[in-house]
Amino acid sequence: MNRLFRCCVPVLCAGLIPILSANAQGAPGGMGPGGTPPKPKNLKVLPQDTDLRKVMRAYSGDLGVECEFCHAPADPVTHRADRASDANPVKETARYMIQLTDDLNNKYLAQLPNRKGNDPITCGTCHRGEKQPTVFVPPPRQQGNRPPGAPAAAAPPAK
Repeated sequence: MNRLFRCCVPVLCAGLIPILSANAQGAPGGMGPGGTPPKPKNLKVLPQDTDLRKVMRAYSGDLGVECEFCHAPADPVTHRADRASDANPVKETARYMIQLTDDLNNKYLAQLPNRKGNDPITCGTCHRGEKQPTVFVPPPRQQGNRPPGAPAAAAPPAK
């Protein structure tokens, strides 16, 4: 048995080396054939030429969430996730929010005459690392501090 084992192991290893090296070279880091990134599927808001890894990492950091917050979870048997699936309803909300930030940047901020800086609005502008953005509560106005053109406040009633 020991002699058979010593003879079979080198033969088995020699047969596995080409298979393993071909698999390692075929798809590094989720790349498609020829070293190109896989073609995105089911993009409804983002442009087709989007670097999805970069964009999704930014969304994940801006909201402080993992991929499964918007995408369907991975199959428990194969451990493969179908990121193109629309099974998670949060994904539609994410699409709406992506469109909202695009509109704010392209339609409204572009029209401001004296806009300082070119920082676009992103998910992190409101979310700041939280799933749900906190409600903005403006600080109370100081007495006598009114916007230009507003009428003067009425005198306080006499006591």
